[in-house]
Amino acid sequence: MPFPHEIQSALLFDAPVHHLEAVMRGFVNIETARTGVGYNLVEAKPGVFYRLFGGGEVMVTLEYVAAPANPDVFRQPVESAITRIYCPDMANRLMRHTSHILINVSHGALSSTPEIDKMLDQIGYVRPGTTLAQFLRRIEVCTLLSRLAQDDAPASVVHWTQSNQLFPGEMFDALATGSVPGPLHIHPYLYGSGTAANGKALAGIRTFGAGHFIDREIRIEPSELPWSANFETILAFLRVATTQNGYVIPDGDTFGPEDGSLSYRVRHIAARDDDVALYELEPLLHREYGFQSDDYVPRERAFDDRSPPADLMPPAPGKRQELLDEWQAKRALAEGIGGRFEVRARNPQPSAPSPQPSGFGVRRVFGRKAG
Repeated sequence: MPFPHEIQSALLFDAPVHHLEAVMRGFVNIETARTGVGYNLVEAKPGVFYRLFGGGEVMVTLEYVAAPANPDVFRQPVESAITRIYCPDMANRLMRHTSHILINVSHGALSSTPEIDKMLDQIGYVRPGTTLAQFLRRIEVCTLLSRLAQDDAPASVVHWTQSNQLFPGEMFDALATGSVPGPLHIHPYLYGSGTAANGKALAGIRTFGAGHFIDREIRIEPSELPWSANFETILAFLRVATTQNGYVIPDGDTFGPEDGSLSYRVRHIAARDDDVALYELEPLLHREYGFQSDDYVPRERAFDDRSPPADLMPPAPGKRQELLDEWQAKRALAEGIGGRFEVRARNPQPSAPSPQPSGFGVRRVFGRKAG
């Protein structure tokens, strides 16, 4: 669901650690200095457990366990291909850890459990803290605590449960200081096999974590493009959706950066009996890797959507106005995030018979211009 109530992390250590209270006090000092809003210590078992409340209705718990974590929790993420790419020896790290710290950040005093959530749903209660800004705040707090917990004793593994990913401890700090949403928050499950006609390997992506920021997960079908290039586009799509005045790019439209180096079409895939609703991104152009789909419409075919060629418009006045109004609304969305809206005709000859509205490629942006 969008904006999960709780954000959690688990830090696994190869030896016992004894700095939980220092982590708690360091966090309170930093937060008080940075925000001017302090935290109250609600519950404490020195060196083992602390519960804090404050900082804008934020509840924090820190727990040290002098034993290995439950291995069943890691079965799914350790088998993900991305885990093997990030850390080939992850399985060994999981087996050798001897203690762990659990960090939990939630909104308000009421915890989230399946039983409590079901009861609240039944009575129609809407939890507080269900805005993007409040969700980002929970991520910020959990990230800070997870970094502080490694200052004196670097973790071997960090389990970031919001995206159900396992990271080597030495990699976490770089991810934690990156943009949000970023690779820390979006798990790219890789799938597919075989090769394209040109011999390039095919790999697709199905995300976990994107639906916490927007209302659906994201898919890119197996493509000859490197998975990392497609993953960067997924993150760009999410940044457009979550930036100030941001929005999810409409079904059938395309987007790309100002330099025209790449272009992707967005499709809104309805839920089916065998799958949930998704946003699907279809690569059309990626100049860095020499990729261009037959469906790509060159930039030379763009025209002024405020004064479109008459031959390219629907013949019925009502339909023409409907299309112009749609373009105007989409232009306002793009310009609202500092972008630019662009329309292109698939047919390069304006004098050709009038195409249907679906013959237009509507371009959007990573924040600036059409792709």
